[in-house]
This record gives sequence, C-alpha cells and structure tokens, in this order.
Amino acid sequence: MEKIINQILDLPQMLNQKLPKNCFNEMMDNSEGSVSDWTGKIFKVGALVVLVGMLVSVITGGMDAVNGADGAGKVAAGLCTLILIYAAFPIAQVVRSAGDSLAASKSGMVDFVFKDVVVESIKLFGHIAALTALFGAICSLVGWVLGSSGMMAGADLHEVFEYLYGLPAAAMTAFMGMLGLGFVDGVIEGFLNWDVTGSEASGYTIDGALAVGWEFVQVVIILAKLYVVLAFYHFFWGVLNTFFNWIKSPYLPFKSS
Repeated sequence: MEKIINQILDLPQMLNQKLPKNCFNEMMDNSEGSVSDWTGKIFKVGALVVLVGMLVSVITGGMDAVNGADGAGKVAAGLCTLILIYAAFPIAQVVRSAGDSLAASKSGMVDFVFKDVVVESIKLFGHIAALTALFGAICSLVGWVLGSSGMMAGADLHEVFEYLYGLPAAAMTAFMGMLGLGFVDGVIEGFLNWDVTGSEASGYTIDGALAVGWEFVQVVIILAKLYVVLAFYHFFWGVLNTFFNWIKSPYLPFKSS
C-alpha cells in the first residue's frame, strides 16, 4: 500500500522528467545565479537602443539645422552633426561597459542589487552626462570659431541625477547633522547644483571665449560630482554592511583581560 501511495505521489515528477525539451525547472533553479548575466544583457540591449536613438536624433536634427542655416552656419551645423554622430558611439559604449561589469559580478543577491547595480547606475549617468557636456563644449567651440551656434548636445538627465545623487547626499547631510555639522548640508547641496555654464559662446570676444572655456570646466565639475557621490555611497554601504554583519553575529568590540 505504501509503495502504491509513493508511486502516485511521484507521478508528477516522473511525467515531468519524460516531457521532451523540458528545461524549465532547471532554468528556475538557476535563475538567481543568472540575474547578473541577464542584467548585463539588458544593459547591452540598452546600449544598442541608445546608439540607434542617438544616431536617428542627431542625423534628423543635423539635417534640419543644415537646411535652416546660411553660410558659415551650414558649415558649423554640418561639423557639429559629424561630432555628435561620433559621440553616439562612446556614449553607447558607456552603457555597454556598465552591462559587462554587472554581468561579471560575483556578488550575492543583496550586494548585487543594493551595491553593484546602484554604483554602476550612478557611474553610468555620470559618465553619460560628462561625455554629453564634453561634446557639447566641442560643438560650442566649433560654433564660436565659425561665428555660429551650430548644434548643441544635450541630455535631460536632471531628474535621474536628483534621484541617484540625492540619496547618498541626503544620507551624508543627515549624518553630518548628527555630528553637529549641519552647515555641511548647504555645502553639499551647493556643490551638487554647481553649474558654471549659462552664457552663450558667440562672437570673437573675451566673453565668448570664456563661455567656451567654462563649458569645458563644467565637464570636470560633473566628474567631480560623480566621484563625490560615489564616495558617499561607498561609505554608507560599508557602514550598513558592517552593521548588518554585526546583527547576524553580535559581539562587543572589547578585549577581555
């Protein structure tokens, strides 16, 4: 009787094993270990989408700029179009590199989600912003030399930055407030909102040359913001990781005599 009951209970497993091309259970069992690989593939697809989207946008925008300009403006628009087509490839490679880094991660699920993905996302948007600002500055230089505005490179990443940069910055300001250093709040906020651009680079004047120069300076500032925020996040992740490890195995950091 017991043997018959066991055979009935094992019937689903036996039939499942006999199904042709049935690898779905193995896929589910290995799904957690494949998260990093699938995340990397998503970023790689994203890199292709970014590349195609940028090329289409730059080419169509460049054609409109060339057709709407006259004289030196056509030359400036044409050169800036070529520059921005060139820029699409290193910008897409930034996304691809983030995917490769995540795919190669050997971290556990918690470290992967709350450290690797967050850090790579912060670096990704920071590097894209820096490259966008750099090629925008080059286009401004071309437009200034030719006495035309040409085309500008831009990426509306402000809301993304507020979210990715805001959490580590808010944590640091709260931590400083606990230490009685509340004035640091204004310093951090001012630094993350620091923008030295604004005036248009036009005409062979000192003001025009300075406007172009400040756009190149802004690239350095963007990278500085990125590395400061990364330092904040690594600091707090280290603190939280140490705290959680202590919770799992609590001890008092005192030497017994």
